[in-house]
Amino acid sequence: MKEKILETLVDMGFKLEKVGEYGYSFKYEGAKFLYLTDADEDFLCISIPGFYELEDGDVAKFCCLSEKINSTLKYVKAYSIADSLWMMYERELIGDEDLEKIILRMIVHLSRGLDFARKTIAEIETLQSDSSDNDNTESNEDSDE
Repeated sequence: MKEKILETLVDMGFKLEKVGEYGYSFKYEGAKFLYLTDADEDFLCISIPGFYELEDGDVAKFCCLSEKINSTLKYVKAYSIADSLWMMYERELIGDEDLEKIILRMIVHLSRGLDFARKTIAEIETLQSDSSDNDNTESNEDSDE
């Protein structure tokens, strides 16, 4: 099945690059995707690797983003690998399916997931900034008494 998937990706116009034992990377609309080859050829897994890095030990933001993605999006899930978040879409392959249609749908869902993640990051940062501003305002008010 792996060879059929690789052939389909090439037929779709993607330029594949071998990434060690992980699989094959390709780009779509500026984002890097990774077709993960696995010993279980009955599953197709495509990911967006390392789309968000843990910065300055800000575990709360990292976990909040992961939780928001996993609780909101269907099909697409975020996984923590080392100090980065990966977005993945896994699907069981059953028989003679239209791989091009399946792969395109997976890529589109992942792209939308990446857009959702970027908006969520901006929202989290705004909330953190607002919270920080409120903390400073309260500290200043307390010091005036």
